[in-house]
Amino acid sequence: SGKKRSLMTTIFEAKKHFQDRYRFEEGFVGVGICRLANEDALRIYVADAHFPLAQQLKRDAIFEGFPVVVEVSGRIQAFSQ
Repeated sequence: SGKKRSLMTTIFEAKKHFQDRYRFEEGFVGVGICRLANEDALRIYVADAHFPLAQQLKRDAIFEGFPVVVEVSGRIQAFSQ
């Protein structure tokens, strides 16, 4: 997962790679796709801005060549009806 984007990597592949790599990280809630400055970006949802993952993403701000937007969502819980 270098800083350069290969010509073959799509935003959807990058999203899957991110999910696979970070899904067990403390504070990780989810990942989505958004637009930032007219290009595709990854929107990363974290439980709290103080988790190491959130700090790292804010510092790096890029994953597989795509910009990263960190959003604090809190913990997301599914409610059964």
